[in-house]
Formats: sequence, C-alpha cells, structure tokens
Amino acid sequence: MREIPLERIGTYLKTAIEILHENGDNLPSRDLVKVMEKRLVPFTKFESGNYGENRVRWTIVFRFWTIGLVKGGYIKKSKRIWYLTQKGQELIGLKPIELTKISSHEYAKWNENRRDSEEENTDSAEDISYPDAMEESIMPLGNMKIKPLPISFDELLNGVDKSAIQIPPFQRNFVWVPKMITDLLDSIYRGYPIGSFIFWKTNKRLPFHREIGGLKINESLPGSRIDYVLDGQQRITSLYAAVRGATIDDEKYNFYFDVSIGKFDYSKIDENADQGNDRSRIPLDKIFVEGPVYRQYIKQFPDKYQEILDDLFFRFKNYAFSVIYVQEDNEQENENNLKRIVSIFSRINDTGKKLTVVAKMIARCWGENFDLRSRLNQLLNDSEELSGIREETILQIASTILNNKKCKSRNILNDTDIDNLEENWDDIVEAFKQSLQFLRDKFRIKNINYIPFDSILVPLSYFHFHTHNPSKEQIEQLCKWFWKASLSNRYSSTLESRIEEGCMQFDKILDNKIAEFNYTLGWDTFRLRLIKQDYGFRSAFCKTILCLYSYNMPQNFKDNSLVDLSTSFSSYSKRHLHHVFPRGYLNRTNVAGKELQDSIVNISFMPAMINNEMSDDPPSKYLKFFSEKNNEIGAALRTHLIGNLKEFGIESNDFNKFLEKRAEKIENEFRALLGLRTKTERDFEENPSEPLDLFEIRLRDLFNDKLAAEYGENYWNEGIPQIVRDEAEKKIQKDLRSHPYNEEKYLDGRERLNFLDMSDYSLVIMQNWPLFKRIFMSRGEVERHFLALMKYRNPIKHTRGLNIVDKKNGEAAVLWFEQIFNSLTKN
Repeated sequence: MREIPLERIGTYLKTAIEILHENGDNLPSRDLVKVMEKRLVPFTKFESGNYGENRVRWTIVFRFWTIGLVKGGYIKKSKRIWYLTQKGQELIGLKPIELTKISSHEYAKWNENRRDSEEENTDSAEDISYPDAMEESIMPLGNMKIKPLPISFDELLNGVDKSAIQIPPFQRNFVWVPKMITDLLDSIYRGYPIGSFIFWKTNKRLPFHREIGGLKINESLPGSRIDYVLDGQQRITSLYAAVRGATIDDEKYNFYFDVSIGKFDYSKIDENADQGNDRSRIPLDKIFVEGPVYRQYIKQFPDKYQEILDDLFFRFKNYAFSVIYVQEDNEQENENNLKRIVSIFSRINDTGKKLTVVAKMIARCWGENFDLRSRLNQLLNDSEELSGIREETILQIASTILNNKKCKSRNILNDTDIDNLEENWDDIVEAFKQSLQFLRDKFRIKNINYIPFDSILVPLSYFHFHTHNPSKEQIEQLCKWFWKASLSNRYSSTLESRIEEGCMQFDKILDNKIAEFNYTLGWDTFRLRLIKQDYGFRSAFCKTILCLYSYNMPQNFKDNSLVDLSTSFSSYSKRHLHHVFPRGYLNRTNVAGKELQDSIVNISFMPAMINNEMSDDPPSKYLKFFSEKNNEIGAALRTHLIGNLKEFGIESNDFNKFLEKRAEKIENEFRALLGLRTKTERDFEENPSEPLDLFEIRLRDLFNDKLAAEYGENYWNEGIPQIVRDEAEKKIQKDLRSHPYNEEKYLDGRERLNFLDMSDYSLVIMQNWPLFKRIFMSRGEVERHFLALMKYRNPIKHTRGLNIVDKKNGEAAVLWFEQIFNSLTKN
C-alpha cells in the first residue's frame, strides 16, 4: 500500500489550487505551503516526518505531484511565485482523485515526448511510470533496515559454497572475461577498494543461479538465512570462479599467481595437451584453502617463494570486503517489500554499466511472482541455433503483442501487465517459433543466424500471434516485406518505431488488405554496393545476400546434390564459403581489382571438401574439371546465380567481368522476388528459349481462334497466305515421310500452324489485318517487332553469338507481345 494514499495527495493539489485562486491566482511558494499546512491538518506521523535533511515529507510529495500540472500548463512557477493559469481555472471544483489522474497523465505525456526526442533505446534508471517514480523516489524502505558490515575473503567463498550467499533469479548471468578477473584479483592484492556489495538478508527461499562459471552450487540448509546479492554479483562470482576453477564461454580456465613476477594471470585448459610444469605459476585453488592444507602445499617451494605466497595468502585473508545488508525487521510475505528489493536492484549499476531492459524486466517480473529468467532460458537455451537471438527481442515480441504494437523500453517495463504476460507466454513463444518456421519454409533459411536482424522476428511474431494459417496472398506480402526490410536495412536504427510501423502494416495484411512497404532500396547504386561489400557475418546487408544464396538452394558442382547449409554458421563456417575466383589465384596473377577478392559477389556456398578440390585454380580450370564428371553442372551453377560461363567472364578468367555480371544477376533476382521483374525477364537470362517458345504457342493459339471464328474450322486455305501454306506443306510432307500415321492429325488447322516460322507470322497478320487491327493497333509496330524477333531467335535457338543490341530488341519484342497476350486474357 502507499504510505500516502492518492486521495490524500489529490487533497494536497486541490487545497493548493483553491488557495492560489483565493489570492488572485498567484502566491509565493513559501506562503502557499504555510497556508496549506494549516488547512491540511492533521498530518500522519509519516507525512510530517523528515525526508533527507530538514525536508518535511508531505511537502516533497506535494511538489513532486505538481510537476504534471506544470507540464500540462495548469500551473506556472517563476521566481518562487506560483501562478494558476487560465487553463488551471478548469481544475477548480474537481475531486482530489481527478486531480491526481490529470497530473499523472500530463507527466506521462511530457515524459514520453521528452524520451521520444532522445535516443530511443536508452535504458534509464528512471524509466518507470509516474506514480511509481513518486513512490520509489521519496518513500523509505518501511521496515527495511540498512546495515554496513565487513566480510572476509573466507566468509565470502564459504558463503557461496554453502549457498548462504546466492545470486537471485533476476540477476544476469556471469559475463566477466578472464582479464577483468585478474584485474580484480590484482586490486585486492594491492589493497585497493573494489566497491561495496549489497546483500538482501532474508529467510525467503527464491530460485537462484545454481551454477557459477560452470561450478555447481549446493543447496542451502533449511531454516537458514540467505544473503541474496543485489549488487556485486560479477565481482563475487569472478572471485569464486577464479579460486574454484571456472568455465567461461565454454572454455576451462586456470587462474594462477606467478611468483617470479608477482602478477596474476590465467591460461586455457586443454585436456588433451601437456600442461607443463612451471613451478612459478601457482594455481589459486592451491593457495586459498584451509591453513594446514595450504602450509603442506607450499613446503615444496623455495623459501623466497614461500614468503611471497604467505604475503599473498594473508593479504587476501585479511582483506575486508564492505557489505551493505538490506534486512527486514519483521519478515512476512509482503509484496511491497519484494517490490522495494527489486527497486533497489533496478537502480544499481554493475561495473558502471547500466542495467539492460532485460535485467530490469526480469527483476520486475520476479517481484510479481513470474520467473521470466527461467522462461527465457528455457526458450533460448534449448537450441544452439537460437543462441544468437537477443533476449530483448523476445521481450519486444511480447510487448508488441500485449502493448498495442509498442516495444520501447518504457513500454516493456511500464505498460506490460505481468499477469497478462504470464497468461499469454506460451502463445507468444508459439508465435515466435512459427516465425522461425516461416523463415525456414518460405525463404529456405536453414540457419537462423542468416537473418540480417533478429529484430525482424518481432513484427513477424506479432503477425503469427494473430493468425496461424495465413493465406497465399498474405504470405506473398510477407515475403516482399522480408526482402524489402532486409535490403533497406530497415531495422538497423530507430528500431522500436519502425517495428510499430511494421506491425501496423501487418494489421492491414491480417485484414486482407494490401500493405505498402515504401522502403528506400537504392537500385541506382545497388550493383556497386554489392561488389564493394566484403563478406562477413556482422553485416546485415551481407547476411541478406547470403539469405538469397540460401533461397536458391545451391547445388554441389560435383554431383548437383544440395549443399548442406544447416551448419554454415558454425565455428568452422568459413570452410563452407567458397571464393569463385580463389584468393590464391587472384594474388598470384596480380589481376586488376584483386582488392575485391572478398566481395560477397565472389562468394558461394560449397562443401569444404569440394572447396579443397578447387584449391587455388582459376575458375575456368576447376569448373572444366567438374564438368567432365558432371553433365548437369550448368544447372548447379544457376543455383549459385552464375549463368553462361563465357558471358560471366569465367572462360577467360575475367574477374571484373564476373563481378559485374554476377552483381547484375543478384540484383535481377531480388527484383524478381519483389515483383519488379516478370518470369519472362528472368528466363531471358536462365533459359532464353522458353519465352520464345511460349510466345509462338500463344500467337498460334490466337491465330487459330481468330481465323476459325472468321472462316470456320477449315480456315487454312482462306486465312493463311499462299506462300506460307506452300512452305508449311513442304515441312508437313517431310514429317509424314517419317511419320505417316500423322496424316489425319495434320488435317487440323491448329496442328498445321506449328509448321509456321517467325517470318510467316507477320504475313498472316497483314493478310488478315481487319481481324487483328484492334489487337495490335499498328502495322509498323508489328513489322518492327517481328524483324527484331527474327534477329533474336536464330542465335538463341542455334546457340550462336548474339549482338547486345539484337538481344535487347528481341527481348523487348517478346515483352511487347506478352503484354498484348496478357491484356487479351484479362478481357
């Protein structure tokens, strides 16, 4: 409960407003307080008590609550005079509780605007709601008592050993690095102060960290008091891990004191290697033991070493650590006391580093009987694949779902209803997992570490929380969003507001509407950006390209089997990334542009074994080697976004030409995924014969429909020009000599149209122009495009060299006819 109820605080405000109004709407602040004091009697003992030095508590509370009225424009303060503004006249006659609501609302609105102008991801210690800020900023700890006491080095270690000193559930995990630990040991050795610890002494039993640096911690004795570490966790666990032997980042370490130079140091422990026998390096777990055991151990060393070790031993034994104990006089299950403990924790900085929003939220949840720490561990520690997902991302997912798409730090900490979070936790986790599966299924992302930003999972999880079975159209929009968001670096900055915008767009998709994702992609410089981008897993843009490579399901050059990408971001991941133009070859030949050898454009996925076979050979050589064993290597190359070897500069080992062509291919692939290129445009690169074949089929079908409608089923003689009929008849007779059983088949006009050539089509249209005029509109355009098609088709069909001008004109002609055919289909 509040020590000063809101109703009473509202009475402060109401009394002040009435006094100001009675005195011409202005009064010196000192006079105002004096008049208020007379009218507000009687005060409780708590209200009239002192807060700090000569400050009466009720006046501090009153002044704090007027901040909202000032920010809202109801009261003005200038040169120690308070004014009731014209807007403030609206407050006259309101009830006390209404005044507290207005003050709280105005403060919160001002605070939000203020924070929006600051860096969005700041985790301020005051990032709490207004009423709570008032409560925690001026209220004492009630029956909590603060008592500073010293504690010895042995007491500290033994306390952890016996679980008399424990790490509470809201503390973050052990994160110090070995060098920081040796620095701490050195500070103690030199007698430097290392800062006070803060312990909460209580009979309560809480979940706690049962492992420190890989060392198991015992259960505490029933009925004993526990000291929970509120501040100093990293220092205490560092000392404990150093003396008892620790595992840090999955590596075992040995901490020792080098008596030859008088310094602390450490080394990794390799179980399979000879550890050597350097007698000057004394392990700490041999020094900091019981006195008799220590004495027996150091007998093996020379006297000068024993003297140094004795000095070390007693310096640590006599070092007095400073501990501030927070203790309850009368321990009962008191929710407010638990929240106060959490408040103390949340205001503490460990090693000068602000507590993260995750640490604060874990503490807040624990104070309300929800063990968020264990839930996060259970979710993210179950799979090594999820180790790269930040815990903050999970909290952002929960906040967007529970707090109307908002996920700033203050939304997570202040707006989240903990009971609601606990009730919906399983559904939130399920939405998160469905998002991961969506990425695997729709983008063929075999390893979650590929995704450019883990924050991209936030709006995606929001979507899957609201629907478990998206339609085809919804999936298509989500796919375009993913590629656009990734290519535009959408979630690299101003993160929370962009997540909210994304969720708002997803609401449209959920309502089966079209969402607009107008993200800037920079196509003008896209290819240059690709070429200059070195591969590396810290670049979101680079990861986006790797996602594209994965999406195309890359095949092995040797046998066209799929490359296994599930472990390509493991500790030996770079063995899976192959330089198409090997670095050794580029450095050896000294080609121009070799500084671009690590360009993401020069990278492809390939098994380590195949990569080794490629060695440092030029691509023309190793691809020739593989092609002799694999007739389908062209198909494999296409899965790596590599087309014709000559056009891509591979046959001539032209590195710069290769970079340009593959960058063009990558860009076109992205354009196709975003719906900016048609299937026909893609086929021009990968299978240029297919668009031509489809064009001829659709044109012959059009001829058949129009001529049959005009002349009847036997339209051949009347609708087809004589010269075209004669040439077609020769081809039909030639075919019948080999296949006489087809004679009846060729009585059908549509079958006979299959024997027409590209040069014949224009003649058919011109002879029947009245039938086709409304379709093609211009004779000149028809003749121009057919001329371009004839120059384009023969080189394509006969695999001859194609002039770039003829290529572009031919492709344009195909697209021109395609649009006409598509318009006919719509009509």
